[in-house]
Amino acid sequence: MIQSLVMASDTSHPTALVTGATGLLGREIVKKFKDYGSNWNVIGTGFSRSSPPTHFLDLTDTAQVAQFIRTTRPSILIHSAAERRPDVAASNPDQVIKLNVLVTKFLAKLTAELDIPFIYISTDYVFDGTSPPYEPDDEPNPTNLYGITKRNGELEALKHNKKSLIFRVPILYGEVEKMSESAINILVDITLNANRSTEVEMDNWQIRYPTNTEDISRVLKDLSDLILKAKTKIPSILHFSASQKYTKYEICQLFGELLGVPTTHLKKIDIVNNAGSKVNRPHDCCLSNKRLMELGIDISTVDFVAWWRKHLLPARR
Repeated sequence: MIQSLVMASDTSHPTALVTGATGLLGREIVKKFKDYGSNWNVIGTGFSRSSPPTHFLDLTDTAQVAQFIRTTRPSILIHSAAERRPDVAASNPDQVIKLNVLVTKFLAKLTAELDIPFIYISTDYVFDGTSPPYEPDDEPNPTNLYGITKRNGELEALKHNKKSLIFRVPILYGEVEKMSESAINILVDITLNANRSTEVEMDNWQIRYPTNTEDISRVLKDLSDLILKAKTKIPSILHFSASQKYTKYEICQLFGELLGVPTTHLKKIDIVNNAGSKVNRPHDCCLSNKRLMELGIDISTVDFVAWWRKHLLPARR
């Protein structure tokens, strides 16, 4: 049964419905919409970690989802919920296809029926990483199951809701409830590994563009404003990414410097897609921000080193 909904008292303001609101990005999206005062109402849904004010919602239960969305009638739906771990996707393909593709298809069809704009959060992993930087209309060619499911989710969204926006982002970092939420944040723990006698292999081949969830959420809020004003034609696919690039090995070296700890336990791996990995990862999926700039959207991002210098000690606690 759907928990009772506390509907926004001021219905003169638009409402954003955010799926995956208990996750790394979803939490920040909800926070960013709330930060703008009374301009927006926001409703967040989650599954494994949901607690009030976030509403519990099993996105695979189509009847429950339909009832929830028909009841809340949001002005826009931002679909942030997904399985974002490539290794998990490779190990559990059926479940990942259900969440990343079939749930997206159902949400796109339902929001189209209710004339609700639909923003689908996607990934740089839809590209093969051989010809960066990538524009939104470049041909996707995912190299692993995770990327394939996200690309298929994009196609379902575009097919079933003409008001869909595919919003691609790269690897994320930011405020976390636990370090394992982010493939960047978890590198702090690896750098601080107390058992330094154990060698840890660390990738130095794949180039990543870590982007802060607060910056992504700001851009999503600004895009939502544009969509609702309906005065500017919004492309069906957009990219947003920070420009600072690192390998994971380089990030660990940076963390070591900031924390004042040795990193001799880390073994630099320069091999293309190390044979020990379950997943074929792309080399460099740099996403171009050109289309966002053309829309007049603020594409500034926090400096990676400055953010970690500010947050690293609290993150260790």
